[in-house]
Amino acid sequence: MKDNVEQPGRLVDINRLELTRIVEREGGSRLGSLAKNSDTANNRFVRDRYPLVTQAILAGASPQLRNAATNGGNLMQRTRCYYFYDVAMPCNKRQPGSGCGALEGFSRIHAIFGASRQCIATHPSDMCVALAALDAVVQVEGPQARAAFRSQSFIVCPATHRRSTQTSNAMN
Repeated sequence: MKDNVEQPGRLVDINRLELTRIVEREGGSRLGSLAKNSDTANNRFVRDRYPLVTQAILAGASPQLRNAATNGGNLMQRTRCYYFYDVAMPCNKRQPGSGCGALEGFSRIHAIFGASRQCIATHPSDMCVALAALDAVVQVEGPQARAAFRSQSFIVCPATHRRSTQTSNAMN
């Protein structure tokens, strides 16, 4: 949004929802979607029981970003690459059917698994990789529906332009 790459029709502030808690549970934990990444990485239970999550969060961003970023925001980042931000270059993620500038351009940090002729972008979250390795479950809830997804199926492969209808409906 800040670079005018996308202009959503509506923004919804969910900060008043009580989703900041990190709760130890029998057999696991619940990481609130509005909990800051820094709070999650520094939580005693998460550090002790899930060091992979702590390491991934600490490796994934600067302290300034970790203090502002949330668990939910980290998971919901859009699969993208540098070409997504360059509106002078084609990008099927930004505008389906326009092409992929990364295919013939600089592609050092792009996907080697799940890539296609349409896109070779990767999901930018190190936390998501850790959650997938731990076989975590992502729970989403909307006003009319709840759904749970294994973390591996929650993240969209580069070849996919949109999240599944099932995921979108559960969150709307």
